Amino acid sequence: MPKTQNRVVGIRWISKSGIRKALDSRARRVLGVSGAEFEQQYAVHGPKSLDGKTGTIELATLCFFTKDNSARKKSKRG
Repeated sequence: MPKTQNRVVGIRWISKSGIRKALDSRARRVLGVSGAEFEQQYAVHGPKSLDGKTGTIELATLCFFTKDNSARKKSKRG
């Protein structure tokens, strides 16, 4: 019996501009609006506006990664 091997999946780092491009193309394909327009609508209406729309959860997740989210609070000491 042949021995099975586990494949190691590589990690690819994506820049914020790459995430914005992915958000834009996905938003145009799913909703027919630009990524920036979706981000603006999501910021105004929040997650309640996503109910019942296919593919919008993934778009909301991409919106999170386009922002400067830091776990560390910015302090005067830097």
